[in-house]
Amino acid sequence: MTERGIVTKLDGRLVTVQLEMQDGCGVCGNEACKTGRRSIQGYNRQDIALAEGDAVELAVSGRAQLSGAFWILGMPLLVFAGGYVLGRLLFPGSSEAPAALAGLAGLALGMSVGVLVQKRQKMDSLPSLTRKLEPEIGLEAKPDWSEGSPDYIHAAAD
Repeated sequence: MTERGIVTKLDGRLVTVQLEMQDGCGVCGNEACKTGRRSIQGYNRQDIALAEGDAVELAVSGRAQLSGAFWILGMPLLVFAGGYVLGRLLFPGSSEAPAALAGLAGLALGMSVGVLVQKRQKMDSLPSLTRKLEPEIGLEAKPDWSEGSPDYIHAAAD
């Protein structure tokens, strides 16, 4: 998946990018994304010369998305199921409470392991900056609204 955005913050090779709204954003039902103008962190692996305000393109690896989903969602659910089954085996004649508690302990363990693994792999899982986008030629320049400029005087007269 490829996203475009504007660099809002530079911290070494870590870059915060405010994403642009794409063509499909107008029909999407996710209002929080549209109004929040979300920002994400990217990793400048190629050490591209950047400044705040530059337009960039980010690539989000499908492999990184799947890996993150497994460690944050899949792993805790698997350990929860394992904990529940272990609780049923250790306390066969009792109520569901010991098995449920063992399952919840497994869920907490799985979430902890998943978060630790994701923190260790943080740089690998971040979107990668692929290129700096050049301004498009032919776009109308923004007017200069500073006092004394012809555009300011003309706009004030209207």
